[in-house]
Amino acid sequence: MNDVVIDTNIMVYCFDNKLDLNSLLDNFFQSSFSILTIKKCIDELTNIKRSDVKSFFLSYGLRVVEFDENKNTDDTLLDFCLYKNGILFTEDRELRAKANKLKIRTLVLEGRGVKISSK
Repeated sequence: MNDVVIDTNIMVYCFDNKLDLNSLLDNFFQSSFSILTIKKCIDELTNIKRSDVKSFFLSYGLRVVEFDENKNTDDTLLDFCLYKNGILFTEDRELRAKANKLKIRTLVLEGRGVKISSK
């Protein structure tokens, strides 16, 4: 099973553009996967005053994992992906570059679909 770890920006983008995250990933993987995030990403939604997105994804059944490394959100996401051998789903270029250096697989949006990030 593929663990897909989503970043805050993916949640906001999917919500604002009415994209069904499950369908996007189902079309991409065509096999089993789980969608999860770290609590720090959920906290970011509160900090950027996007309680609409937070409420939607929590009701959506998004699995939220308490994983605190006493680091910033991006570094915690990277550490969690390494720990779980997870696939990071983000639109943040800097975060993707760091992930690629650590050999973490990353996904990005492409139109109304998903692709493996090359950088």
